[in-house]
Amino acid sequence: EKEITASNLFNSHSVVGVVSKNPAYLMNAEQEDGTPIALKGKVKVKIIGSVRKGDRLAPSNVDGYAVSNNQREAWSFAISLEDSNENGTVTAIIL
Repeated sequence: EKEITASNLFNSHSVVGVVSKNPAYLMNAEQEDGTPIALKGKVKVKIIGSVRKGDRLAPSNVDGYAVSNNQREAWSFAISLEDSNENGTVTAIIL
């Protein structure tokens, strides 16, 4: 229905990027009311629960948040570059 929708389906395979508040490069900058999406690179990712550096991040069942999920069958879209013991954000690399 919309161009950009926050994921809220646990382990969803349809996540392609993360909303970026500070994009290094902005494609289609002339687009009105566009949402900057990081498709690759280093970006802050909102998380639920604890995450360790090197953990794979997968969609959670909460709109726009990721969880650590290192299981082989998990659909991950990023890898955490830092530890966090609580809900918040981590710096991650988008795959």
